Amino acid sequence: MRARARSSVVLVSVLVVTILGVVSALLPARMLTFGMVAIGPPVAAIAAVPEAVLLVGVYALGVALAASTAQGLLGSTDQSARLALVAAVTAICWVLARYQQRLHRANVAAAREREMLAAIAEQSGDAIIASDLHGVVLAWNGGAERLYGWTANEVIGRPLDDILPEDRGGDLEEALAELATGRRLHFDESRRVRKDGTPLLVSVDVWPIRDDNGIVVAAAATERDITEEKLARERSARADRLESLGQLAGGVAHDFNNLLSIILNYADFLGDQVSGEAADDLSRIRNAADRAKSLTEQLLLFAKREPTQVEIIDLNQVVTDADELLSRTIGENVRLVCRPNAGSMPVRANRGRLDQILLNLVINARDAITEGGVVVIETDNVTLSDGPAAPLPPGRYARLTVSDTGCGMTAEVRDRLFEPFFTTKPADRGTGLGLATVYGIVGDAGGMIGVESAPGIGTTFRILLPSAAMPDDTPADPSAGELAHGHGELVMVVEDDDYVRDLVIRILRDNGYRATALGEESLAGMDLHDVSLVITDVVMRGRSGPALAARLRSRRPDLRVLFMSGYSDAEVRREHRLGPEIPIVQKPFTAVELLAVVGETMSAAHANGA
Repeated sequence: MRARARSSVVLVSVLVVTILGVVSALLPARMLTFGMVAIGPPVAAIAAVPEAVLLVGVYALGVALAASTAQGLLGSTDQSARLALVAAVTAICWVLARYQQRLHRANVAAAREREMLAAIAEQSGDAIIASDLHGVVLAWNGGAERLYGWTANEVIGRPLDDILPEDRGGDLEEALAELATGRRLHFDESRRVRKDGTPLLVSVDVWPIRDDNGIVVAAAATERDITEEKLARERSARADRLESLGQLAGGVAHDFNNLLSIILNYADFLGDQVSGEAADDLSRIRNAADRAKSLTEQLLLFAKREPTQVEIIDLNQVVTDADELLSRTIGENVRLVCRPNAGSMPVRANRGRLDQILLNLVINARDAITEGGVVVIETDNVTLSDGPAAPLPPGRYARLTVSDTGCGMTAEVRDRLFEPFFTTKPADRGTGLGLATVYGIVGDAGGMIGVESAPGIGTTFRILLPSAAMPDDTPADPSAGELAHGHGELVMVVEDDDYVRDLVIRILRDNGYRATALGEESLAGMDLHDVSLVITDVVMRGRSGPALAARLRSRRPDLRVLFMSGYSDAEVRREHRLGPEIPIVQKPFTAVELLAVVGETMSAAHANGA
């Protein structure tokens, strides 16, 4: 279209020159009108094509020369002056046309750049918003429409206050005042509200817009939704914090296990020697040690270092079976409602651990209800899809929901809810390990737990566990076998804790074994031919039980070894590369438990012909 217009301008300029040339040739020579053809180059200059101006100028010179020659002015001063005028006008118009051409090309390039920038801004995934210094929206791209739900027609011309939370008006005025001074602003987290009322967090960059004189006349902002990113960071930080606490809990539990082995067994030794009030006192000591053992197991479970036996269990059946027990436990002022989903919901977990989850959650719900209320247990199936902030791998999950109408909790309490030893209950009503244990059980089963709560509204726990295929009903082979006592077999004991070592030796000697301590100084010259079993701790100061066993077996390959450990079975086997066939007795153990494992190890040795 533009090329056609330029061609038309050139044709008009040629026509003008031709007409003026003919008119000049017909008029008397004394009028010297042939110089009027100099109008042609200025007309051609409108097309902003320097080449066209030159062509028209050359044509005008030819026409002026022909017209003046026809009038008998060839070689005259008037002819030369007018021809020079045409040439000068042509040169000037060529310069102007060249300038116009460059200016036009610059404008076209600038327009294309603006169109490209506008297209990029419109297609951007971020919200791009422009407003004047009074906060009135001037531009609203597609990203803003997708983020907030408002269309450009609904927002442009309205104040930003209409789309900001009610308490953010003062912040907007301060930001606009700072932008008017030329400052750029950045906000890592700023609260916003979608058209439907949904809250969200955005990261905001705002910069001033200046006119040609450098005066700030407007502001532009890019806003990015970081709601999911924020949640993902919080989950990661919580997981890191709980992992650190889990490592601490695992170390503490290991030391407790050594102490509890001593307390439990020596309490049993004294039980046969005292009576009356002393026996009652000893029984209380034994009961306290049992509670401490349970506490240690919960610590190891939270640290994900306690192995559990898992099986395929119907989650609906767990809820149904627990209904009667929990109804009696929860109290008369609280009503328990169980709503299991129709059909079966198989999950791969430990049945006792699932019962523990329900008991802990229901007890916490009961304690949050002061003047009567309702606790609801529900189950259903959900399917998770893949995504950048997906908390679990995509797939099908069984969801267990426990909600109550209790007092609820603040955000600060909710953030620390799963930390061990954190509790809002009085000191005599809880250890702070209940929900930490639930967290460990769920994580150990490959699931996740979330909580929603607010003061005065109540609390809802949602647990996701991976769905599993229900196996065929096959009868399990019952395990059988009696505890084996010793018949004079020689057992060597290696333990860096003197009290634990003496304890193990006493248990063995009291039950038919010949037991003795094995030290580094007696290892080199010891005759291993008569040794039936070596019992050694896995982790000792300055040495390793498996390394010691390897040294002994280099001298006697068929030597049987039984390991002891205060850490979890899974962790010890992983770190020391001990296969599942290698026996490990877990601390704290009782005499019955130790003798059972020793007997099994001896029986395995005889079965293999050792």
